[in-house]
Amino acid sequence: MKVRRAEESDIKELVEVYLRGYKGLEEYSYTHPDDVQAYLNWLFRRDVAGIWVAEENGRIVGFVASDGNWFSKREGKVVGAIHELIVLPEYRNRGIGKALVEKALEYFRSRGLDIAELWVGDENTRAIEFYKKLGFEEKDRFNYWVRMTRSLN
Repeated sequence: MKVRRAEESDIKELVEVYLRGYKGLEEYSYTHPDDVQAYLNWLFRRDVAGIWVAEENGRIVGFVASDGNWFSKREGKVVGAIHELIVLPEYRNRGIGKALVEKALEYFRSRGLDIAELWVGDENTRAIEFYKKLGFEEKDRFNYWVRMTRSLN
């Protein structure tokens, strides 16, 4: 497995990874390919340097969209935001998600940031537990979203 910085030419493949990765959790995602593509375009505009893909045999099997330019109203400053972490179901539990998150955290530290933040669906207990194992703590909730943060120091 190889982790590399994403390129805009990857977007078409990332749409498929996104849709497959959110199977069963559609209440937290975009479900139409055009909406997913528009969202991915937005992520690239937010921070093109913060999007990383995991490849196996030349195929994208997961990605993280991290944003080193995110102003957190709750923190009152710019933090590293993880907007998406998706690994194809058949590639889960192999350390790919952890490697992608670690790449995002490394990127945030290189930007001089001291907090990482993310939002996860409140019924996505598998993801919540995964993030807790990586040192994230639940901070607050809004509707059906849970906000989690982690110190980067």
